[in-house]
Amino acid sequence: MAAKYEVVLKALSASIAQMAPGDKIPTEQQLAAEFDVSSMTVRRALEALTNAKRIVGIRGKGTFVAQPAVTKRMTLASFTDSMRAAGRTARAEVLSASIGPADAELAEKFGIGEDDSVYTIERLRYGDDTPLCIDRSILPADLFPNLLGNDLAGSLYEIFRRRYDTELSRASSRVSAVLPTGKEAKLLQITTAAPCLRVIARGSTRDQRVAEITTSLYRGDLYELLIEPETSDEGAARAPR
Repeated sequence: MAAKYEVVLKALSASIAQMAPGDKIPTEQQLAAEFDVSSMTVRRALEALTNAKRIVGIRGKGTFVAQPAVTKRMTLASFTDSMRAAGRTARAEVLSASIGPADAELAEKFGIGEDDSVYTIERLRYGDDTPLCIDRSILPADLFPNLLGNDLAGSLYEIFRRRYDTELSRASSRVSAVLPTGKEAKLLQITTAAPCLRVIARGSTRDQRVAEITTSLYRGDLYELLIEPETSDEGAARAPR
């Protein structure tokens, strides 16, 4: 059973997703009465939303909905983990999932033979009930047998760890600013004039084999990417994974 504050947090998160930036939310006392919980429980949920930059408190005026932006670090953190850090509930709608032969370009990238099988999985990713991202992941089938038999609406990385004992690390990421197509705009509930971020990322196994190529299209109005240099044991800066 979920803790009381988690129930309050989830309900508030969903309500905030339907509100506009600058809208005022009820007071701590009003929320405690609404959810029939203690003020301390409400305060804990509000603190989580404040830390996630979903709400902002102004002394003497109240608490308001902040400009809703999700920050994703350019590491191999899953979408689910990014949403959790932002105080949102992640879910995915599987748009398509198939298996087929690799073409010459994919065969070279994955180090497999032409006509070896690859999976192609396209999903619409949500934070609460707001569409934030379209993912198209391509993976070599020999690394993940019967992958399509799993629940693909959750975290693929969690499936890799749990079912295949495979931990991926970020091999490379390429980011560009683009405009969505008509189909993409409709899925993301934006106009074709709304700027988006396209990220083409590769994930690799411990033995440096490329195991994932994912193209993600993020809403530019609700998503930001954080790139931080990592420091090695010797103190030298490394490129982000």
